[in-house]
Amino acid sequence: MKMNNLDKLYFSQLSLTVYDNCPLKFRRRYLDGLYWPADWSGNISQKQLVEKGRKFHLLAQRYYDRGESIDTNYISEELRGWFAELKNFRPYNNTDKFSPEHELRVNKDNIKLVAKYDLLYIDKENENLIIYDWKTNNKKFDNKKLKENLQTRVYLYILAEAGSFYYLEDESSFDKMSIIYWNPRYPKQSVKINYNQEKFAADKRFLKNKIKEIRNLNYVDFKKTSNEKICKFCEYRPICFGKKAKEVEVEKDDINLEIDWDNIDPMSL
Repeated sequence: MKMNNLDKLYFSQLSLTVYDNCPLKFRRRYLDGLYWPADWSGNISQKQLVEKGRKFHLLAQRYYDRGESIDTNYISEELRGWFAELKNFRPYNNTDKFSPEHELRVNKDNIKLVAKYDLLYIDKENENLIIYDWKTNNKKFDNKKLKENLQTRVYLYILAEAGSFYYLEDESSFDKMSIIYWNPRYPKQSVKINYNQEKFAADKRFLKNKIKEIRNLNYVDFKKTSNEKICKFCEYRPICFGKKAKEVEVEKDDINLEIDWDNIDPMSL
């Protein structure tokens, strides 16, 4: 049985990563609609991580919306430190354009993709487009993995395909684009990855083939992974094995999906 709703789906870097890890998990989440909140398991440390991620992303969004400071009396000491490091790392100014929580979509050449950037920064003087991505976990960056991972490829491809027309005088100047990963836990460490026409062409071929592969599958073709480690840490383990997951790793995209930015009480920070 073919899944017609796959043609309507806008793929994200997370959904493509889920598919690569386990096609059955992809089917359960994106086709069957079986989705649990990121902190569903009741693990206290995971809930705390999700909550800190929510609050930090909200602080960043409010700061870059208008450059306004936040009353830090209402946030924890740790978040105050993170926020201070953020303002030091990428200070706001009134000259350039800052677009926090900026969403772009691509629907072209049978490629449908969506990304929401933590911050899209437009350096007007040099016409540079920079994606900033905030991480808040305890892991230090692996530069090689970041350069090759799906998030980097999807985020930069979407910016080049959907954003260059609006933000660059020469819309083919892909070398004006880059992504910077940064974590307030390790403020001295950041990773910048530049883009170019060659990478764009390679990413377009890769993503087009990947999406075509998924769309050509029948419902029963979404098979369970053979990697037992993935299964042990999967939220769908109770369905597949009748056992509770050990601990579900929280993805930043999961955190963003659960934030209702417009209805958060500022006192809850």
